[in-house]
Amino acid sequence: MKRIAVLAAMMGALLLVFGLSDRSGLIAPTPAEATETTTVFMYGNQPDGTIGPIAPNTANEQLLALVIPPWCTNCYITRIEPDMVYWNDPNPALTNGMPANYNSQTGQGIWLHHDNIVSNCIPGTIFLSGNERTVSQAPAGYGSYIGVPGSPDDPNNCNIQWFVGWHIHNSSATDSHKVKVKFTVTYRTAETLNRLKSVGLNIATATNAQYTIPAGYSDTHTCPSNCGTGISTDTIITAAQQGQVIAGGGHVHDYGFGVSAFNVTRNQWICTSVAGYGATSRYLPTGGPGTPGHPAAANSQTLDTDYRLPSSPDDAYHIQNMSTCSVSPAGSILCTGDVLRVHASYNNTSGGSITDAMGILSLALPATPTDADLDGTWDGCDAGDTDGDEFTDRSEFLTGTQPNDPCPDNPSDNAWPVDINNDTFADISDIVFLTNNFGAAVPPTPARYNISPDPPDGFVDITDIARMTNEFGGDCNP
Repeated sequence: MKRIAVLAAMMGALLLVFGLSDRSGLIAPTPAEATETTTVFMYGNQPDGTIGPIAPNTANEQLLALVIPPWCTNCYITRIEPDMVYWNDPNPALTNGMPANYNSQTGQGIWLHHDNIVSNCIPGTIFLSGNERTVSQAPAGYGSYIGVPGSPDDPNNCNIQWFVGWHIHNSSATDSHKVKVKFTVTYRTAETLNRLKSVGLNIATATNAQYTIPAGYSDTHTCPSNCGTGISTDTIITAAQQGQVIAGGGHVHDYGFGVSAFNVTRNQWICTSVAGYGATSRYLPTGGPGTPGHPAAANSQTLDTDYRLPSSPDDAYHIQNMSTCSVSPAGSILCTGDVLRVHASYNNTSGGSITDAMGILSLALPATPTDADLDGTWDGCDAGDTDGDEFTDRSEFLTGTQPNDPCPDNPSDNAWPVDINNDTFADISDIVFLTNNFGAAVPPTPARYNISPDPPDGFVDITDIARMTNEFGGDCNP
């Protein structure tokens, strides 16, 4: 495939030479070709590039252990797959590149508590994962842009250098181990994607993000103030963070149900990332309340033997993954000044407190949200009416119509909320769309049918029909 791509590029260059020269004889410049690259990066802090040897029953914790160059610049990162692998291990059976986990089959017991990549602008977390090694995948058409240091995209030189950190445990009773942390990264260049930004939420105040949970069920959450030892206060959204949440995922430890985010200002649950365990794992928690943001049980998964500690009982299968968030349209809205509270729930059946619990959640948003009237307020939060069609910008954002266009130009131009079929009239044909979906929730019903109240409430009901009948028989033409 690479050879074909090279040949295609050569053919393209020949076509430019013979077909696109101007009258002066100068050849027009070749446009850059969009490229997707997948590269493996592996790190360690020892002379041979490894971490260790880590002695039996010890841990190696390095918060900012290594200075590295960015994975790429002037690029969009679309996927990150974390891992930890054996490298130059004293045991010749543990060959270079073999995944290093609890590994019931190999009888070892080294595992990744967590690792992270941080930019030069601390706290500029690029990526964080735990032993469950959940893959970070950007939504289609989006990517995390990495700017060139000193450019308008990176004026603070955040990408002049990055740092790698890790916390690794060796639970083996007899063997030392050597490993590397590994990231398989996919990025795109020479094209423009929609840029992502993130809002990071963390239960703990500690640099290593750990806090203590009691025995039994617990729901630890941030709070307005005086949260107690080691617990963060609620997060207040800034103007730079406003936008619509389009993805998210979290991280908890054994006995954890999951982690969720709640918008206190709007009384809306944003999303919940649920932990996954082997079906018969002793760590799989049940007995939660089953209310929004607080699962009744974690996700039951097919057993992965890499997650069983060899010296433990057969049911000691540790946390395997975390689900990505499913975000409701109403809950996805983050406006300047909104107060966010993060919850992490556990059912700790170990018989005592646990001091290294974690509850982290990252929300992904478009980096540059739309602003029809250029007043600095994202359309999804703007109570103004830019196009004067008597629907606010925030209402039109959720309905899916254009806040700066009062009238459709063609049947596919969603401009006026009450004109569902875009024929410039509010009439019986539009009401039919609503009555055929009366009582339905949005989603799965299209948001285009939910035009009231302000902002829309996520249901097609009498408020939507009443709003449309107010405009019945009218048109949007001047």
